[in-house]
Order: sequence, then structure tokens, then C-alpha cells
Amino acid sequence: MGNGQNLIDKILSDAKAQAEAVEAEAKEKAEGIISTAKAKADKEKAKFDEIAQQEANKAAAKEISAAEMRAKKLILAKKQECLEEVLKEAETKLCSLTGQDYENVIFGMIKRADKEDGSEIIFSKKDKDAFGNKVKEMGYNVSDETRDIEGGFVVKNGDIEYNYSFKSIITVEREDILQLAAGILFA
Repeated sequence: MGNGQNLIDKILSDAKAQAEAVEAEAKEKAEGIISTAKAKADKEKAKFDEIAQQEANKAAAKEISAAEMRAKKLILAKKQECLEEVLKEAETKLCSLTGQDYENVIFGMIKRADKEDGSEIIFSKKDKDAFGNKVKEMGYNVSDETRDIEGGFVVKNGDIEYNYSFKSIITVEREDILQLAAGILFA
């Protein structure tokens, strides 16, 4: 039995050594596979982190752009509001002119108005009483008709009327007035 036992021990020892070698080789291969998989996972993670960062940057840029656009709209709205106030203030100041200032404006406008033979100037009742005779002395026809206007006058030539009331002038010249005011206020 001694020899048989030695042979069995030798076979078992060789099998154990071979199993250990196979196990070591398998562990080494497994560690290589794990290491490769981990490196690949790290690379993929880095790639996804970069993509996520790019998307976050895009989202942030989009939010910033939207906020800037809202700010510009608010600023524009405030500028428009300011310009509307300037327009109302100009109309109020024109309509509140009195005395010599008002007379100078009216006569200056009359001199620049379209005048044709037979045309008449139509005033408000108040202005007709104040300026009617002076305007007649200047060679203009003053109509017996009056209009409900706050300031200015209407020139009537047959069926055609040219409205030189302050309100009408401001309405017609609105865009030019707004442009001029914007150039002064926001330049």
C-alpha cells in the first residue's frame, strides 16, 4: 500500500497544483477582464459626464439667454411707457399754452398751413373770439363755423379739410416725435 498511497498522494498533489494553477490563471484572467471592464466603464462614465456637463452648459446658456430676452423686453416696455408719457406731456403742454405763447404758436402754424384761394380757417369758439379779427387782417378767411378742438385749427378748402389741431398733429407726427424723443432720452 505504500506505493499505491504514494501514487494517490502524488496524483492528488499534482491535481491540487494543477487546480491551483488553473485557479490562479482564471483569477488573473478575471482580474484582467474586470480591469478592462472597469477601465471601459470609467471611460464611458467620463464620456457621459462630459455629455452631461455639455447639456448642463447648454441648459444654463438657454436660461441665461431667456432671462436676458425677458430683461430686454422689460426695458423696452419701460422705454415705450416713458415715450408715451413724453407724448402725453407734449400734448398737455401744447394744449395748456396761454397768452402770447399760444398766440405765437397759432399764428406760426397759420403762416405754414396750406392756404389756397377760398380756403377758410375754422377755430374753436374761444380761439375764434380771440384771434378771428387778427387772422382776417392777415388776409385769411375765418369761417363762421367753429369746432370742438382744444388747440389749433382746421383749414377748409371746399370739401377738403386739413386738421391742424394739436391732437391731430401729434397723432400724425407720432412716430417722428417718438423717434426724436427716443434719440434724446436713450442715446
